[in-house]
Amino acid sequence: MNRLLLLLILCLLSGTVHAQYVTNLTLLKNQFLTGEPVVAVVSVTNRSGADVVVGGHGSRDWLQFEITDTGGRRLSPVTIGSEQAITLKAGGTTKHTVEISGAYSTADLGTFSMIANVLHPISGQFYLSNKVRMTITDSKPNMFDQPFGVPEGFPNAGRSRRFQVILFRELDTLYLYCRITDDRSGAYIATFLLGPAMMAVQPQISIDTKNKLHVFFLAQPRIFCHAIVNPDGKIYKRTYYRDTEGNRPSLLMTAAGAQISGGELFDPAAPPPKSKPMRKASERPPGL
Repeated sequence: MNRLLLLLILCLLSGTVHAQYVTNLTLLKNQFLTGEPVVAVVSVTNRSGADVVVGGHGSRDWLQFEITDTGGRRLSPVTIGSEQAITLKAGGTTKHTVEISGAYSTADLGTFSMIANVLHPISGQFYLSNKVRMTITDSKPNMFDQPFGVPEGFPNAGRSRRFQVILFRELDTLYLYCRITDDRSGAYIATFLLGPAMMAVQPQISIDTKNKLHVFFLAQPRIFCHAIVNPDGKIYKRTYYRDTEGNRPSLLMTAAGAQISGGELFDPAAPPPKSKPMRKASERPPGL
């Protein structure tokens, strides 16, 4: 009788444990260039019936990604922690955007599957998400490829590197990527997306006197993007310009630096301008 009661309790606990989290994993995209960070979005719905706190200084890593290649070989898991404590409210859903780079690099070509494991610290167990697939491919620098020296003030000052710009097609969309490589070994240091590009206007690409890369390209109809990349391979700034009638913007390189001539500044996050209301018939000027 005691054994039967114990078995019943264990079954009930097992059912409770499996209902702690509902976890969903998505990727911002499914095709990546070699060395490009993978951006994942993990949604966690807390079904435990109580608030759960994960993360915090000195706490256990609470998020883990498992990546498997087409042959079934598991890569080293990527674990994510947080210095700040995160409260998963009972019955609530939280979304966490994670950039997977550094410990994991998209260095190998092929198709991979990924799942996310989320820690339930009370039970000490991880709970699995759905499985997503991603494809890692590569492309040669078909738009720009020039060496530069890392200036003082940046890590590895004095090293010789290369700025490379790649035009890459994914399905029906063209994208511009920037890649930083070591000029001696050819090793990839950073690969990242600049944005979607339209080739109705040829991109303008140049290195300024401070060894920053400037890429000026048509991102949308009549909207141009000016992306500036630091010598350490990080985006310094993105600025957008609108092509006004008969005054298309363009990139000019001068001794003082890069300048944009023509067009007007454009904020893609700004709300669209309100349309003017129609005039009523009663508001017509006399005689009309």
